[in-house]
Amino acid sequence: MTREEANNILMESAKLNDGPWVQHCLTAAKIAETLAENLDLDKDKAYTYGLLHDIGRRAGNTAVRHIMDGYNYLKSIGHEDIGRYCLTHSFMVKDMGAILGAWDLTNEETEFLKDYLDNLEFNLYDKIIQLSDYMGLPGGPTLIDRRILHVYLRYDFDNQQALNNWRALFKIQEEIEEKLGYSIYKLFPEVEKSISENLVKDVLEY
Repeated sequence: MTREEANNILMESAKLNDGPWVQHCLTAAKIAETLAENLDLDKDKAYTYGLLHDIGRRAGNTAVRHIMDGYNYLKSIGHEDIGRYCLTHSFMVKDMGAILGAWDLTNEETEFLKDYLDNLEFNLYDKIIQLSDYMGLPGGPTLIDRRILHVYLRYDFDNQQALNNWRALFKIQEEIEEKLGYSIYKLFPEVEKSISENLVKDVLEY
């Protein structure tokens, strides 16, 4: 899939269900592209994966279901390989209980997802998209720990398993930075702007 095709899919999907998720995807795509380029990976692939990781939101305002809707949609148009990143971006650890928000998958879908993840070894693109998802607010890149606080405030947090997801996310950050030889934030000077913005406003809007 070309970048142009991926952008067209996102824009068409925005017509079905517009919202802050669209800009979030654009931000995540740019972050993924930058990380990939500096890791000597294919920046166009990373951009596309980041752009479409939340494409399941085209089907409506759902919770966990958006990851399955995205996978199924991309599979239906011949891009199951990209649908992978719809499923993996939410799971830094392969634990169904580590997800925040309502679990709106059927039992059959849950079993499929569990088997899919159990039989998959995360690659560097998976990890880049996981980082990009957490760094990407609609208004631009932000600190990962700020986004975690952002997520924490959006949900009635009572899920201790989610902490394992976040611990794993920092491990991924450490791994990427070891490969880069410097902090990921060196690549995103605009992060400073996000620190001064109103977090409560971000939570209300996204």
